[in-house]
Amino acid sequence: MVHRHSTLSTGWPVYAISFLDNRHFVYAGGGGACRTGVPNMLRATEIQWPSPEPDAAPSLCQSGEITLRSDEDAPMCLAVNPYHAHLVCGINAPAEQMQRPTERGNEHVRVFTYDVQSHPAARAQAEALTTDIRLYMSMASLGITDPEHYQKTVAFSPDGKLLAVASTDGRIQLHRYPSMMPVFSLHLGVVSLGEEVYDTDFSHDGRQLAVTTPTRIVIFSTTPQTVKAATPTFAPRILQVLERPKLGGSVGASFRMGKFGRGPASEVGTKNRLYALINAQAVQGSKKRPSYVMMWDADTWRCMSSCAVSHKPATTMAVSPHGRYVAVGSSDLGITLLRASTLHTLLKISDAHDFPPTCLAFSPNGRMLTRSSLSRSL
Repeated sequence: MVHRHSTLSTGWPVYAISFLDNRHFVYAGGGGACRTGVPNMLRATEIQWPSPEPDAAPSLCQSGEITLRSDEDAPMCLAVNPYHAHLVCGINAPAEQMQRPTERGNEHVRVFTYDVQSHPAARAQAEALTTDIRLYMSMASLGITDPEHYQKTVAFSPDGKLLAVASTDGRIQLHRYPSMMPVFSLHLGVVSLGEEVYDTDFSHDGRQLAVTTPTRIVIFSTTPQTVKAATPTFAPRILQVLERPKLGGSVGASFRMGKFGRGPASEVGTKNRLYALINAQAVQGSKKRPSYVMMWDADTWRCMSSCAVSHKPATTMAVSPHGRYVAVGSSDLGITLLRASTLHTLLKISDAHDFPPTCLAFSPNGRMLTRSSLSRSL
């Protein structure tokens, strides 16, 4: 498989990235509240193909940005709604505000609107585009008051009607969108798994939510269990728990991410699959800590296949929207592209960054893959 690539200097560490459409993506990051002089930002980029030559690489051009407050955390996660021109980030409020629950508290869920439009000076050519990003609303969800913890993940269901958020201290909340009303009854409080949540992902039909922690992947139903009483209670319902396996001769392993398969509406694709990114512990007498991708049947929960992707721990994974590819980034600085149906390796890119990748994202048509790291580049 032949690949073409372009690089872009960001000027600050990037923690999250997502596509707005096939020509634009947005990335988030910054220096946090450490007063380092490194800003906290959301920035949109346009992908331009100036040459019809098959080997020509695209150009990456900034198309819009918004500078965030310097006394708050950098945005650590990002998701774009598939049907509303909205994107949602997780950003902690200033530490002193987080510890005041009687006031505004920690409104860590930030909703932004975006608008991709032709620049007035270039409407005749219809070439130059700008992306306008504005803060729409902020709200608290997980009750995070400890500045050492933050919202780690955010994910929209494929129909854009559900929003899942989770934190580094194991709290999970499911909201209806755009009303932001909790799916589970308020008096039950926030769901807690008691350990850091690494990833959240919806199934293709939005009926299941996979929540990944180091020791397990918990599959929740997004249709809560109704407990009949004078006042009906809508409680979380766990459908399946995948425990961490033993791989590569090591005595244990830890999950890093869990992603459902995808596919076009008219095809099965890999919709009934779940992919787990797993880091094995070092084998005695060896410094290697290999990483693997495992594939489960999401109907029977039978493990179907697994493959090694690196001799070092993996850091991030993405599944293409059409369900054909699984991309993995690892701490050996490389990117591995797998065929989703078989886990056969299609492409390996070595030394993709100077630091391990922090995130990967496919374009909606699955033809482009973006990657980022703390090296201040894409």
